[in-house]
Amino acid sequence: MNKKVFVSSVLSCLVSLSLKSQILNIDKIDTSSYVHKAKISLNINSGLEVDKQKSTLYDATNTLEMMWQQYKELFIVAGSYRFTYNGPDDILNAGFIHVRYRHNYKNKIQPEVFFQYNWDSDRGIIYRILGGANIRYNLFRGDRFDFNAGLGLMHESEKWNYNGVDSSKIPVNKSPVTESHWKINSYVRLDWKPNGNNDVTFNIFFQTRPDRFEPRIAPSAQWDIKAGKHVGFSISISTLYDTAPVVPIDNFYYSMSYSLLFKL
Repeated sequence: MNKKVFVSSVLSCLVSLSLKSQILNIDKIDTSSYVHKAKISLNINSGLEVDKQKSTLYDATNTLEMMWQQYKELFIVAGSYRFTYNGPDDILNAGFIHVRYRHNYKNKIQPEVFFQYNWDSDRGIIYRILGGANIRYNLFRGDRFDFNAGLGLMHESEKWNYNGVDSSKIPVNKSPVTESHWKINSYVRLDWKPNGNNDVTFNIFFQTRPDRFEPRIAPSAQWDIKAGKHVGFSISISTLYDTAPVVPIDNFYYSMSYSLLFKL
């Protein structure tokens, strides 16, 4: 008999010096004028799934998002770690750390700098390190719509193995492959709130080398549905199309998630 234990908790809270509590999108800011009073928001998502049949399978995901607004300065720190293993077998080990800073973040045009480190054992990413700067343009900001775009330059270093490659495509020399390039980085983001119970976010990231047109295109979408004061649902899909992957994995990759949210 298959025994399944599922434990999932999502804690989302806003901590501000004005003691006004609300739920927000970590990348969505208010449209009011600048104030000197600091505001800090914190989202924590933690889940654990345990499956028992012939052996025990563990799957856990933990994410943290923090945003600090101080007058004209905005800092965003996000991190995620997911692991799945079956006894001594590490099936999935993936995560990321992302740091972003914006100056004059409520202006129409604003500079931003960012740094990211991520890994994914299932796909074969030993590490991926990138850092760069963008000019971000707020095309429209309102109570129901938030539409912005960014364009800039970044440097990316990545190291891959052949964990995610089909056995027929693995070369004789299976040594990890390392690449390092400058890339043009751009994105478009739309946040839409049709009513007080729904929040839909669309993102499209586009990256390519300036000397060679080999883009990575990554569209994603998330739909948050409010079911009560502290309960909601979230549906998200992330996709990636890489025209020139470092190792011969599939060009197209996607992931989907369905979450039950408890908000405090």
